Amino acid sequence: MSQHVTDAIAIAKVSGFDCIILESSGIGQSDTEIVDLCSVSLYVMTPEYGAATQLEKIDMLDFADAIAINKFDKRGALDALRDVRKQYRRNRKAFDTADEEVPVFGTVASQFNDPGMNQLYLAVRNRLAETAAGALDGGRYRIDAEPIRAEIIPPARVRYLSEIASALREYDSRAETEADRAEELGALTRVARSLNGPESTAIEQRAQSVRAELSQRTKEIIDTWDQQCTAYRDDEFTYTVRGKPITTRTHRTTLSGLRVPRVATPRLRSWGDRVRWTYQENYPGAFPFTAGVFPFKREGEDPTRMFAGEGGPERTNKRFHYVSTGMPAKRLSTAFDSVTLYGEDPDHRPDIYGKIGNSGVSVCSVDDAKRLYSGFDLASPKTSVSMTINGPAAMLTAFFMNAAIDQQCERYIREQGKTEEVQAKLAKHFDSTRGPQPLYRSEIPHGNDGLGLLLLGTTGDRVLERGVYERIKADTLAAVRGTVQADILKEDQAQNTCIFSTEFSLRLMGDVQQYFIDHNVRNFYSVSISGYHIAEAGANP
Repeated sequence: MSQHVTDAIAIAKVSGFDCIILESSGIGQSDTEIVDLCSVSLYVMTPEYGAATQLEKIDMLDFADAIAINKFDKRGALDALRDVRKQYRRNRKAFDTADEEVPVFGTVASQFNDPGMNQLYLAVRNRLAETAAGALDGGRYRIDAEPIRAEIIPPARVRYLSEIASALREYDSRAETEADRAEELGALTRVARSLNGPESTAIEQRAQSVRAELSQRTKEIIDTWDQQCTAYRDDEFTYTVRGKPITTRTHRTTLSGLRVPRVATPRLRSWGDRVRWTYQENYPGAFPFTAGVFPFKREGEDPTRMFAGEGGPERTNKRFHYVSTGMPAKRLSTAFDSVTLYGEDPDHRPDIYGKIGNSGVSVCSVDDAKRLYSGFDLASPKTSVSMTINGPAAMLTAFFMNAAIDQQCERYIREQGKTEEVQAKLAKHFDSTRGPQPLYRSEIPHGNDGLGLLLLGTTGDRVLERGVYERIKADTLAAVRGTVQADILKEDQAQNTCIFSTEFSLRLMGDVQQYFIDHNVRNFYSVSISGYHIAEAGANP
């Protein structure tokens, strides 16, 4: 400790500070002089102290009122917690003290709302309350007894990339082995067909032995190869998606009258080549999906992306209707302004006001989302919405989903002839105390039929029966199409629109995806990887 610490503390006391925190930059194993200068002492350590016998040399374990084992997400942290608690009991001869009564806490200071940090705070606060003679109340909060470790990658899976690479190498090796055996089997089969007599019998026996060594998948590849090729050469091909049979044409006719196949079948005669190709490439819609997860591309929808984002929701809505006029499919791509990208509300603050609606649309509420996509049936299979947003992606996704649900509630209300009844409820709700109902703040553009504007300022569950609303909600979530970028790793590495910690954002992404799984959201993608942004920042492919 510095020789001036005593004077510095005296100055702080004279200045009127009621709680003075004295922190040392680190002490030796036998250095405890800081205890003489404070009424409550806290000792912070990490799990990397070496063998358990080293704890006997740390004198602060004898004198500290509370002990924090920080970086509790490290491997071996639970062992450290057990050993330090054991040493604490041994030093004080308190062998009967329960774990929850030993003031040793596992903490992750870098983690928001860490239970271990909360426990440590309450312990120090209560100790201060005891020494301050009633000047400070003790904490009366209930928190988890054990720290919850929330790592991006669990310690047991830190080698996951190596495991993936190892699995791929093993797959390649197995594929090559199967291809070699299939090659031998094909050669034996051809030779056996051209011979008669004892030689043919011996070769057939060898062929049977080789075939027995093949996996079931390899046998199916060999047996169904010609049948598979014939299916792609026929005029039509039928496959199943989510239990629904889909029939599509297999060929296109060019302007020159040429009949070009949409999927070209490989001209391979060797059984080994056929097996190797199937294991490493295969047809579209088949493992390992090198040509996509569906056998054919979707027909009946022009892949035109209708990009817009400027000013307020009404202005961008007008632009969406303009660029989609006359198009059979509505594929809306939404750009948001920097105020929305950073999770801020529009404000008169100079650093916000000038950016509102600049290079993107400003959306800060569910009502804004309703205005933005009004006039488009968001549950239609020919409507999809892409949202380019990352930091507050979960919130904007919630805006969009609720806008879609309320839109379908409005459709139900109109179909059931309940419009006047609902309008009466809304008039009663938006009385003189709540102010007028929110409106579409501009002239409704050409092509906008007003769908989505009836329930501005409220939600469908407030005007419909619970059962009806839940059914509409479930149907809408299963039907809505689109994607949200939500690539927080890319933001962390390249673009920096991170408004939460990376760990929290990744957990939030996982929570959103789990919600999608639980509620059968299969047509809306919760993340869209944007590797090109990282490439623009200088990363290798």
